[in-house]
Amino acid sequence: MTKLIDVKEREDVILDLIVEAYIKETNPVSSSHLCQKYNLPYSSATIRNVMETLEEKGLLSHIHTSSGRIPTKKGFKHYVEHLKREEMIDNRDLGLDLHDTSSGGEQIIDKALDVLSENSGYASFLAISGKGHKLFSRGTRFMLEQPEFEDIKKLKNVFYALEVKINKLEELLLHYFNEQVKILIGDEIGFEEISDCSLVVSGSGEKDIAYVLALLGPMRMDYMKAVSCLCSIKKQFEEIIEGNI
Repeated sequence: MTKLIDVKEREDVILDLIVEAYIKETNPVSSSHLCQKYNLPYSSATIRNVMETLEEKGLLSHIHTSSGRIPTKKGFKHYVEHLKREEMIDNRDLGLDLHDTSSGGEQIIDKALDVLSENSGYASFLAISGKGHKLFSRGTRFMLEQPEFEDIKKLKNVFYALEVKINKLEELLLHYFNEQVKILIGDEIGFEEISDCSLVVSGSGEKDIAYVLALLGPMRMDYMKAVSCLCSIKKQFEEIIEGNI
């Protein structure tokens, strides 16, 4: 049994390293790259064997004839499921204090979402339900900076979803007002047009107001950074939402 556990742990470690390397570098990851970068206690041949096993399980895939591999949707989901949420929520300082602003409600929201997008590198959203519903969004331009969206078809699909289906996105977000952190990957979002993306949401309900903050980015999203940025902004909203919005 110990040997089986060790094999499973080794697979998890190598999958996590491949996902993290792919998130940062956007290139297929090879066994030799893992050995050189992380100084692993396994041979390159052993890592290759593990990578083949992970591919057989549908967690990794090949790109063309490259010797490297990239995570699949299933691989990203497995990675996210094993992230430690307490390590993700580190109250990152984004250099923003909403308490000090003299702006009104919508100006506060725009400023907060701008900071959220600039620090995370992803499109940001705020859905509010009180006396009616309203959705704010900023930072869509950051989608253009992601290598995945050099594919014009993918980019068109994203902008179609954010323009034509924006009301449905608002409805989706408001389903998560009681979630501290929820990560939706690919088809879990429920929109075919953005099934190559991931959506990170965090909500709160305060008396007569419920709201949800969200970040939309490629599936190759830096989930740790995204959650940390999101929770930092949400913490300030929890303190001022009733008085300013």
